[in-house]
Amino acid sequence: MKSLILPVLVLALAAPRQEPAKVVPPVGPRPSGIAARINNEIITWDEVEMTLRTISPEQRIPELRRNQLRVLAERMLFLQEAKNYGITVAEADVDGIVEGERKRSGYSPEQFQHYINTVENLSISEYRDIIRKDRTIQLLFSRLVTEPLRNPNSKVMLLIEFVSPEEMREYYTANAEQFKAIQQMDLVRLAFQFQTPEERDEKTRLVQSIRRKHKEGSPLFYLAVYYMDISLMPRGKDGKSSPVYENLTPKDSPFSKETTQFLFETLKEGETSDVIVDGNTVNLFNILRKVNEKAKTFEEAQPFIRKQLEAAKRRANQKTLRDALIRRSFVEPADLFK
Repeated sequence: MKSLILPVLVLALAAPRQEPAKVVPPVGPRPSGIAARINNEIITWDEVEMTLRTISPEQRIPELRRNQLRVLAERMLFLQEAKNYGITVAEADVDGIVEGERKRSGYSPEQFQHYINTVENLSISEYRDIIRKDRTIQLLFSRLVTEPLRNPNSKVMLLIEFVSPEEMREYYTANAEQFKAIQQMDLVRLAFQFQTPEERDEKTRLVQSIRRKHKEGSPLFYLAVYYMDISLMPRGKDGKSSPVYENLTPKDSPFSKETTQFLFETLKEGETSDVIVDGNTVNLFNILRKVNEKAKTFEEAQPFIRKQLEAAKRRANQKTLRDALIRRSFVEPADLFK
């Protein structure tokens, strides 16, 4: 189920790379008291910490806390502006949104409440308050997008989120690579060369024995590293030999047409082939990852393109309104949005 809780920047939550020279920023003591003032309202560090309740303490670095403070401050600016326009959300509307979320999740009312309490770590009243504020902000943007039609002297000019067929066609043409067919896979290959029919039969028996070990739980990667001649392994970008072929496409396949067709059209992700004789090699293949997407016509791509363009306009509108509100608001600390 998709969470409706305040967003946390994904980059800040990514697991740190294991680089010896990199210094991980210290978590630092948890701040307390007032974190920011937005006009006549305050945001406390306790409220910031509340948005990070599902994040482990060691990941709550100062930069993450400050980013979340900006998120709360931006929402406060929008909610204050909504209040200026007299925008409110009725309890019945909140009921409808909550019920819609529950039905999309597939949970019963009891299961849904348990999810909110345990996974989101919220009470139902807290959850409803977030829903109410989200909806209030949505209504504010809907109002402001059309405000210039009612008031030529409108303070803020926002983009109309309607996406025209011409805009979608331009996006499709400019981003043609996104809609091309993609056939790609990562696979492990164990292979032995042979020169004579007798040697082929000997290698086949060996590969069948190795396949039994693999079926008993030994990863094919480690079996290939142990048994296979390194000269048959491809070289990765780092120059090291490995039995793994990464991002392999039909065009770049070093195998025969029949083997390539079998790998891309028959063998499924996670499966291991039977013994395959390809040229003068006896092989086993294990598919680690497979992508097989057909090319999309303009008509097929339209729903995706529409969402992309609407989201881009929404982000632009959000920044435009935020910047306009900052200019005519009291914000402390003064550098909060810098």
